[in-house]
Amino acid sequence: DKAFPTGDNRLDRDLSQLLAYVNSPTVIDKTLALMKKPSPKVKEDLARLLSRNRGYGGTIARMLSNHPELQKIHYAFVLRTMRYGWTLDQRREYFKWLGDAGGRSGGASYNGFLNNIRKEALANVSEAEKKALATTVAPPAVKLDTLPRPKGPGQAWTVVQVVDASRGGLAGRNFANGRRTYQAARCGACHRFDGTGGATGPDLSNVAGRFSIKDLAESLIVPSKVISDQYRASVVLTTAGKVITGRIINDNKGTLTILTDPFDASKITTVPADKVDETSPSKTSLMPEKLLHPLSKDELLDLVAYLLSRGNPNDLMFGE
Repeated sequence: DKAFPTGDNRLDRDLSQLLAYVNSPTVIDKTLALMKKPSPKVKEDLARLLSRNRGYGGTIARMLSNHPELQKIHYAFVLRTMRYGWTLDQRREYFKWLGDAGGRSGGASYNGFLNNIRKEALANVSEAEKKALATTVAPPAVKLDTLPRPKGPGQAWTVVQVVDASRGGLAGRNFANGRRTYQAARCGACHRFDGTGGATGPDLSNVAGRFSIKDLAESLIVPSKVISDQYRASVVLTTAGKVITGRIINDNKGTLTILTDPFDASKITTVPADKVDETSPSKTSLMPEKLLHPLSKDELLDLVAYLLSRGNPNDLMFGE
């Protein structure tokens, strides 16, 4: 306890793990303090070198400017096993750090690793603490007013129009504009793509290997046509006659915790078991319709190309 932290990263990793194992009364506070410290930045000479290569230097530079903080991730991993000794503010700080870490540019398994840390940490949180921390434990909300706006002019896009526009029109698209449009159409507020974005909807990173152009168009234009059971909303009727529509994210002995706003995972409603009269699947997706209507044709095609960019364009299927 007296030695930690030493200032030596490797030694501090070992000490934090040891102190957590023996339930040190000071390891939580000391480790959270280390997780607050700024991480070292990329050396200027390396940044200058990367900027000289247009092929891959920019991509690597962007990744390094927003890279996962490995030392801090280790500390988060260690603290997940601590069941006792937390204050509510420390719990809140810890889960907020995990939420913020999800916005960094990690590899394919990065966010799954963070989710596993969160899951195991939550197993050590009491029900009373979970209720108090509900707005922090949920994935962080995306501030919609900070997202870029579509350039337009838009139109009332149909599935047929999206498929027809995509035929032969996806080669040489502007992926940077596709990434911008992904945010402008609010896709990133709910969905994760290539390791970044929201977490209230399905991960879209592998749509190229799972959907034809027609399937993708239908999921964007008519989101209620096919709804995954994992993300299906429910209609909850209370004994007082109140109707609550949302995705049930927790069912603890009949007490339901309901996510009511797909754009804001902190907006939840809890209904005690004795107040639940009836629960039924919703026929309507939580994903709003007409999200693509403000987009111009170029924005639409850049968005579709961006979503399919992780697959092989030669393997794309347009459907019948």
